[in-house]
Amino acid sequence: MAKRNDHLLVLLSDAPWWASVVVSGCTYVALTYLFPYYLDNGTVTSEGVIQALQSVAVYLSLILLLPAPISLLKRFTAKKRLLKTKSYVHLHQMHWLDFEALLGEYYRQKGFQVSQSLSRSPDGGVDIELRKDGKLQLVQCKHWKTRKVGVKVLRELYGVMLDRRADRMIVVTSGHFTTEAITFSASKQFELINGRQLLAMIKETKPKEETVSDALATRTEPTPFAPLCPRCQSPMVLRIAKQGKHQGTRFYGCSRFPQCRHIEPKVDIQRAG
Repeated sequence: MAKRNDHLLVLLSDAPWWASVVVSGCTYVALTYLFPYYLDNGTVTSEGVIQALQSVAVYLSLILLLPAPISLLKRFTAKKRLLKTKSYVHLHQMHWLDFEALLGEYYRQKGFQVSQSLSRSPDGGVDIELRKDGKLQLVQCKHWKTRKVGVKVLRELYGVMLDRRADRMIVVTSGHFTTEAITFSASKQFELINGRQLLAMIKETKPKEETVSDALATRTEPTPFAPLCPRCQSPMVLRIAKQGKHQGTRFYGCSRFPQCRHIEPKVDIQRAG
């Protein structure tokens, strides 16, 4: 399981930008004025300590300001990514760290205090911690490499949830969950979010004008219920043949074209429940 990085600078870069400013300002005031006030007893030793603290105050305060621009950049990038994510193709082309950042931004906009583990290995355990109204919720992200999340993963995460005394475990995938996994989660404090539900959640965060334009924008985006390419497991896109003996015929082509040129005839797609 991934261990959470509790380094102060990392925590500040994950917090709102103004948190770094507040911590930096408080540190400067404490080292420059408060500590000297209580330590000053007229001795040579106290004077030496006071001078050392006041010398360090400026440098330490500047260091504590460093996470502020990083936090601003992370939030700006995550918001932009959230607005641009419109289909399975966008989810599948996303790096797993970006996938986690996308979810973090979604929950921030829902009023949660978000802390990310910043683990360097994908699917390493708890990826995001959510806090709201005194409750702790844990999030584990499964990116496109895991097309179906099985019950084994949920059993492991259930143990983590109990160990952390969390109120809920949220498991997010761009794919699907097996029937066994869904059954297992029904009696536990789990929330399972598949790819279709994730896209719907992202859509909720967008302005109404953009949501309408997304729906009318293009026919080359894969539909939520399009089949997966049997060769590369990417979503397939509904297209219309424009020439040849099959002109006018509708068919599914791989969304990774031209890297993958697999096609399938159009058939009725049964919606998953």
